[in-house]
Amino acid sequence: MIFIIRWILGVAAVWLTVFIGDLLHVGLRWPGFWRALLFFIVLGVINAFIRPIVKALTLPLNCLTFGLFAFVVNALLFWAADAIINAGIVQSFWGALFGSLALGLLSGVINQFIKQRSRSRRF
Repeated sequence: MIFIIRWILGVAAVWLTVFIGDLLHVGLRWPGFWRALLFFIVLGVINAFIRPIVKALTLPLNCLTFGLFAFVVNALLFWAADAIINAGIVQSFWGALFGSLALGLLSGVINQFIKQRSRSRRF
């Protein structure tokens, strides 16, 4: 049950990220519900399999920049997820950077909320 809730909230986070990015004109555009769902799935697969390899390869550069290069890596992976399915969500690098930051923050808040809810149900 928690798995389904996480998926629904993850798609909602993608939707909210793209909606806010579209309102702020930072280079994100709303593609529709099904493309947002597909984007979320592809982004999850990329983050599970490709992201650890890319982060390991860019570790020296990440150390030189005190971790700031991780923002660039996240933005490029966000942009890659859009390019794989050709959703038309990301319009520029700045849109990808904003999208990766906003989606990371929203996902963190959602995960914290789910953890608190699941802890309160145990006791």
